[in-house]
Amino acid sequence: MAETLNVINPETGGVMETLVLKSKREMADMVESAAAAQKIWGATPIYERVATLNRFAGLIDANNGRIAKLIATESGKPIAQASVETEDGANILRGNAERAKHLYGDVYPATGPGLENDVVFTRREPLGVVACIAPFNFPMEITFHKISPALAMGNTVLLKAPSAAPLAILGLADLAAEAGLPEDVLQIFVCDRRTVDESIVANPKVNAISMTGSTASGVHLMEKGASTLKRMFLELGGNDPFLIFDDANTDRAADEMITRMHNNGQICCAPKRFFVHRPIYDAVLEKVIGKCKMLPRGSALEEASEITTLVTEDAAKKVERQIAHCLEQGATLKYGGVRDGARIEPTVLGDVTSAMDVAKDMEIFGPVIPMIAFDTEEEAIEMANASVYGLSAAILTEDLARSFRVAARLEAGAVVQNGSCVYRHLDQPFGGVKMSGIGREGVGVSPEEYSRVKTHVIKEVLR
Repeated sequence: MAETLNVINPETGGVMETLVLKSKREMADMVESAAAAQKIWGATPIYERVATLNRFAGLIDANNGRIAKLIATESGKPIAQASVETEDGANILRGNAERAKHLYGDVYPATGPGLENDVVFTRREPLGVVACIAPFNFPMEITFHKISPALAMGNTVLLKAPSAAPLAILGLADLAAEAGLPEDVLQIFVCDRRTVDESIVANPKVNAISMTGSTASGVHLMEKGASTLKRMFLELGGNDPFLIFDDANTDRAADEMITRMHNNGQICCAPKRFFVHRPIYDAVLEKVIGKCKMLPRGSALEEASEITTLVTEDAAKKVERQIAHCLEQGATLKYGGVRDGARIEPTVLGDVTSAMDVAKDMEIFGPVIPMIAFDTEEEAIEMANASVYGLSAAILTEDLARSFRVAARLEAGAVVQNGSCVYRHLDQPFGGVKMSGIGREGVGVSPEEYSRVKTHVIKEVLR
């Protein structure tokens, strides 16, 4: 009997839809069809591929309202945020398609005797079949950061939708077909981890894997994919530091800190450890609590809502356990901390010390602000870097020299100066260092990542 998956509305607890998971045999067949389709898609002129992807982007825009409502219903993301994200997805698709048209090769001059009559140049080719594993928290934005450069560069894509919230991503298949994307070029599915391991990660016909998810999952993929030397693009866990110095405006600090609550705290690059200079610690604490109280609560389908539910009740229970763990280690609950089903009230923790797990490697994927006091710049940098993670970081200070000095020493893939690290320019090379991942995603870099360079040498052609 086929395995199934119930998609749950986290707000009501009701079943939205029951999906049949792909079997190992079905997945193996999908890889074969993707490999066959890639030869045709890869040989399609790039201007034709780009035209198809632009039609796809137009259909995303035309269906924004429907897609956003589906995201809000299945994941609990506030619908206003889901709508902006869907618009971003279409723009990411257009941006990668356009950039793919402008990736130029190099021509190499004669650099030594005997090379004068040779012509040496490079071209870019597809990788082949690319497997993409999408997360629940930004199903349109992150999915299109993966599939659009892969498709634009002539690869075929196997896209695994997240089990917690798969419906919006699964719905992309019909829009891709309507845009004219050939059969088997983009195949979207749900399956269990064992099937991914055996039918995709171990399959030599899959040439690359792109995943956004936990560090543990990334390590697992690296281990399983090593035998076939797959390319890996991994955006993994983060416990991003936000350093707020005593010359910062405390109202501005509270405004930037409250960005932690966007998408109910379920953002990889959100600040999750808040290091506050001791002279302003109490003032910032009071103001950020005031901001938390003012956040509009409600249903994910209400335009004004900012605090809704987490993606599942289990996710909320995990955050609840992590809050309790912080309190057991000596933190003080200053505000919130209450769970109601899949909802977690915005939470502020005070008296957090550098010795506590949350100050180092315990990533809380929910609306929680742990505040850690510091006395010196050196101490703040040391505590910020005392983590296995290094996705993004943030600094708030009026001292420009200090801002650049500290940014240069923070171990992170991106540092936002003068504000929160809930920030991702669509073109920036986004990704982490240390245990936060491998590779970079963004319109400015992804087409290169999803292609390979071939060198052509024509000897003696100029004689």
